[in-house]
Amino acid sequence: MAIRRNLQRHLLVFGSLIIVAGFIAASDTLHDATQAVIIWAESVISHAPLLGMLVFVLLAMLSAMVAFFSSALLAPIAIYAWGETGCLALLWLGWCLGGIVSFSIGRFLGRSAVSMIIDEETLANWQSLLNERSRFIHILLFQAVVPSEIPGYLLGILRYPFGLYLVALGITEVPYAIATVYLGESFLRREITVFMLVGIGLIVLAVFLLQIHRRLIHSGRLNR
Repeated sequence: MAIRRNLQRHLLVFGSLIIVAGFIAASDTLHDATQAVIIWAESVISHAPLLGMLVFVLLAMLSAMVAFFSSALLAPIAIYAWGETGCLALLWLGWCLGGIVSFSIGRFLGRSAVSMIIDEETLANWQSLLNERSRFIHILLFQAVVPSEIPGYLLGILRYPFGLYLVALGITEVPYAIATVYLGESFLRREITVFMLVGIGLIVLAVFLLQIHRRLIHSGRLNR
């Protein structure tokens, strides 16, 4: 099933990236180079703190709207500049704004505009799970587990009630923001074990889902 493959791919990619970040943190040369970039960025931000916050929020917003960029990569800079609480708040704000903009594009510009950002096949696969009358708990789970660039566009297209979407968005982004800040702080402290455990855990989960998918296919309970 395309949806399961999509989730497996995202888990594998994120797990691999987290492990790579762990190796960077473990390498004195790479970590020192990264640390130098972080210190330089913080010094730039200190000269225009409001502009720095605005740019960070806009980048976080963008990362919630497209698949090819993750604002989590900038978390160590934000932690260094504004502390853990400041980074968490700005990430959450940016991600929520990205969801709101995505929802608005889906609702007011429609499917044709969204299909320029997300391919039609991917959109149709995810849409098979929802409709405009889906219960709030289903929307909450969908927002929590589906790649962040999908729900806003899709629920906007379905004309799901904006207020309920906003509540689901605000709730589900909190644990992701906390986890991102925790990993960013772990990078600054060079806590390599954290990255390895999280990265390997995501990859194991992806493999586990793949095995379940294959067993369902072999048993005839699921079509390819």
